[in-house]
Amino acid sequence: MHSDLTVDPGRPADLRRMEGLLLVLLVLCLLVWQDRATWAARGVPLMPLWLHTVIELFSGCVSLLLFAVVWNVQPGGRSADLALVGHAGLGVGLLDIAHALSYQGMPAFITPSGPAKAIDFWLWARLWFSLALLAAAVAGVRPLGPRARYWLAGASLAWSGAASWLVLLGPDLGWHTYEPGLGLTGFKIACEWAIVAVLVAAALLLYRRALRSGGLAAGLFGVAVATALSELCFMVYVNVTDVFNLLGHLVKVVVYVLLYRTAFRLAVREPLARLQAEATERAAAEQALRQLNATLEQRVAQRTAQLERANSDLEAFAYTVSHDLRAPLHAIDGFARLLRRGHGAGLDATGLSYLARIEAGSERMGRMIDDLLDLAHLGRGDLRREPVDVSRLAAEVLDELRERDPQRAVRADIAPGIVVQGDPVLLRLVLDNLLGNAWKFSAARPLLQLRVAAQHADGWVTVSVADNGSGFDPAYATRLFEPFQRLHPRDIPGNGIGLASVRRIVTLHGGRAWAEGREGKGATFYLTLPECAHA
Repeated sequence: MHSDLTVDPGRPADLRRMEGLLLVLLVLCLLVWQDRATWAARGVPLMPLWLHTVIELFSGCVSLLLFAVVWNVQPGGRSADLALVGHAGLGVGLLDIAHALSYQGMPAFITPSGPAKAIDFWLWARLWFSLALLAAAVAGVRPLGPRARYWLAGASLAWSGAASWLVLLGPDLGWHTYEPGLGLTGFKIACEWAIVAVLVAAALLLYRRALRSGGLAAGLFGVAVATALSELCFMVYVNVTDVFNLLGHLVKVVVYVLLYRTAFRLAVREPLARLQAEATERAAAEQALRQLNATLEQRVAQRTAQLERANSDLEAFAYTVSHDLRAPLHAIDGFARLLRRGHGAGLDATGLSYLARIEAGSERMGRMIDDLLDLAHLGRGDLRREPVDVSRLAAEVLDELRERDPQRAVRADIAPGIVVQGDPVLLRLVLDNLLGNAWKFSAARPLLQLRVAAQHADGWVTVSVADNGSGFDPAYATRLFEPFQRLHPRDIPGNGIGLASVRRIVTLHGGRAWAEGREGKGATFYLTLPECAHA
């Protein structure tokens, strides 16, 4: 069984690159450390003040910039490791700048500058940075809530604020880190070892993660190892500008270059690359959708043209057949009349009954042909579009029905102000059929109850016509609108073409028609018609 630290050729490429870079850095440090000339130059001032200031300001700016980016990029869904390191950058950056301002040779920064003051700021910054790396290694990529960034930024400010107060204004706790002429104290070296121990623990945990996923874990692993190397340099210098202090600061530059490349790639470059890829995919999808729409529009136009031709052919066929049927029907009706006038007296009761049936059938066939012609005629000519007062039309139709049957008891409730956009002649025919049906199929009721109402929604008016007539079986609701379909006894006049005309007219207006009802409980017919813009 292999441990998690087993090196194999299948580990992530970014981890292999980081291992190579760290190996080069370690070799260079070892070459410098084992060189006798290096130890001979120990304590000799080599690092100018300007170089130290540039290095520390660079590291401070990188830390603050990293905090700003992590704070603003994906505030509610970032991974814990990036959030912890990024928000720690706020405190680390402020303390690094304070360290640069407190360095030997700099003007007084609140209190006189000097080696001990600069070292104190350094230790507080390095400890916070190492703790952040360890916390990131433990937390992993689990997502943090949207409020976590406020707590992390607050903790970073509190750490830097407390450290600054202790260094600048706090009481003397006896934690001396530097003695002039002697160099570093045991306390300072112990602090550096503690920081190195935290960094080594973080590096081991990050390496275990990097073996599985690479990415940010591999980059932070390199940052932790390089920081530990720099801390080793800061344990052995005698003068704050000697060769080991210079080497430590040069390694620190490598640390922050690695941090910049690692964290910024994850926080900025990779999201931008994903965004660009998504934008490219979206553009390709939109182009494909436009092509599909163009093809679909062409197919719809072709299908519409086919349907229009078929509809026109069907209308022409119905119109022609209706006319052609009239000639033999007229012959049948004519000969039946001649038979009654010329030979009616010679027919017995059975013959007269047969003759009556022929005449009745002829008359019914004539009405069906008339209705069929009317239905075919509905598809011809241009549809007029004008405001139509449905309430007024309904009242007029109802008045005509009352005139034909003044003895009927009727209670009508017609909602006022129902205005639609449509053809007034065709809509009058719709109301003739609907109210006429209500009149016919409620003949057995002592009181006919009619209700005409409307509802407005999304530019359409749903007109309802309800009655308390005989109703119908809901299972046959769709058959009501088919030509020549009847669900009621033959003793009720009609040929089943009226509701087919209603649906045809409503469809020509772009709407739809349907019915709801129960046997013996009445029926309600619904029509959707375009709303009048000036209603």
